[in-house]
Amino acid sequence: MSVLIRYWQDRSIRFKLNSIFLIIILISILALSLWGSRAYSTFSENQADANTLQMIHQVESNVDLYIRHLEDVLSYISEDASSGQFLRMATVSGPLTGDNSQITKMMTMYAMRNKEVTGIMLVNQKGSYVSYEMDRITRDSLTEEDWYQDAIKAPGETLIISNPIGRNVATSQNYSSYDVLSLVHAVQDPQTHEILGVVLMDLRMDMLKSIFENLKLGKSGFMYILDYQDQILYAPTNNIVYRIQSDMLHNGQQGSFTQTIKDQRYRILYNDSTTNNWKFIGVIPNDDYEKVVKDIQLYTLIVTIITLALAVFLSTYFTGTLIRPIRKLMSLMTNVKNGELNQRFVPKSKDEIGQLGNSFNHMLEEINNLINLVYVEQKKKREAELQVLQAQIKPHFLYNTLDTIQWMAQEYEADDIIEIIGALTNLFRIGLNKGYEWIPIRDEVKHAESYMIIQMSRYMDKLDIQFDISEELYRYFVLKLILQPLIENAIYHGIKARTGKGTISISAERHLDMIYFRIQDDGAGIPPEKLEELNQILRGEKHRSDQYGIGLFNVNERIQLTYGMAYGLQIFSELGKGTTIEVRHPLIQVVKKTG
Repeated sequence: MSVLIRYWQDRSIRFKLNSIFLIIILISILALSLWGSRAYSTFSENQADANTLQMIHQVESNVDLYIRHLEDVLSYISEDASSGQFLRMATVSGPLTGDNSQITKMMTMYAMRNKEVTGIMLVNQKGSYVSYEMDRITRDSLTEEDWYQDAIKAPGETLIISNPIGRNVATSQNYSSYDVLSLVHAVQDPQTHEILGVVLMDLRMDMLKSIFENLKLGKSGFMYILDYQDQILYAPTNNIVYRIQSDMLHNGQQGSFTQTIKDQRYRILYNDSTTNNWKFIGVIPNDDYEKVVKDIQLYTLIVTIITLALAVFLSTYFTGTLIRPIRKLMSLMTNVKNGELNQRFVPKSKDEIGQLGNSFNHMLEEINNLINLVYVEQKKKREAELQVLQAQIKPHFLYNTLDTIQWMAQEYEADDIIEIIGALTNLFRIGLNKGYEWIPIRDEVKHAESYMIIQMSRYMDKLDIQFDISEELYRYFVLKLILQPLIENAIYHGIKARTGKGTISISAERHLDMIYFRIQDDGAGIPPEKLEELNQILRGEKHRSDQYGIGLFNVNERIQLTYGMAYGLQIFSELGKGTTIEVRHPLIQVVKKTG
């Protein structure tokens, strides 16, 4: 295995690309062929089943529609006034003696309108009957016939009897019982629901034959019908019908299964009619499915061979177009490695290789520029080191200068100047904080107090300041310079805009692992639309426009960049009553100072 890996690693990119292309194409085609044939076989079988069941449903609908029409004919005959009069007559068993022209005309009319009708007979409880093209064979009473008894046992239903053999009834038309379908219906008194008699109608099977002869299931499939007693109602001439497992046809109202008959597999689909309890069955040889699949497999094999041949040609050509510029780049890099920095690649396209060549040229230009700048950079480095040493003494010089001014003010007893200079010194010293980002809350409050001392000298009659921060919070740390910008914002946008003297309150409280600072003023307040816009900017939902300053948003951005969007500022304000800025800051107990 290691030998093969080593062999593969030592081959050229062109060889690897050609091999990979061919392997991918071969695997794809083989996988598609195997999976596709199986998938198509399953799909075609499912599709054929669906189509067959759809055709079965269509045939069932047509047959049910026709049977319902004939049931309506039976209802019309049984509900006719002349039929009711006959059925209520108390006569002896036998044909009706007397005037029967009205009933006979009615039966003849319905028979003429429905060409499949071969005979109609109306029998009352005494065995008397009136008929069209039908007669009794023996003198035995027709009320003892099975079809008569079955009908009166199911009042309100129309029974369908296939192959009516052994009846005491004959028709004037010469038809075998296998070519006839009988419909029987018990006639009830509409008021008392008493059984008055039975109407019998014989039908030729021509209608069913015409439907099934024009029906094609696949190339050689067929369809047949079983009645409610699982007797064959209609089937084409085919000995396969009698070999189908009838017990498999009762697994639900609709289904399918495969059965082997005489070494050949058949797909059998069935559906039960809810109208007359018939079972419609379709039979399709599996060869009809398999032939299509085999044809597709043959076509797939031909396409596979053609595709592989085309893939070999195209992969050889295209890998050559990729490898040639790469080899050119390799040659140029070899020259650069030997110190020839004047090499340049001339791209012939704007693809990835052309971009790589441009990057190669840019890299060489940068190398030349860097070599030329090395001397200058070394000189500037020495100058920068000297400037850093000089910058280190500037804060110290500033503090010494402020101390000198403060000492001179003391000599002249200028207490107000002394206080302002002391506050300014603390302001600078805490603000610089030796370059550290975090300071104790004690120092942050002291920085804010120093700022307020300077501002009180300017707004003494207009401004009052109050601090309400517990000393137990002084030991925690916060980002430096978060209170002073907010106090400045309260002065210039709140207190300064109001009439009369204003008050600024700075408070803090701890809640779980968070500290809440609140800077509250009783100034002019903020209009609701502007307040919503400011809070949207603070939440990062909207960009800040140039009309707003940076102090407020700088504090918010520093906190969120350091601790996340769960922290930061939120503004509460009511126009004419004042504004409160709430600062959410995590509780920091210990900070490792790094310079």
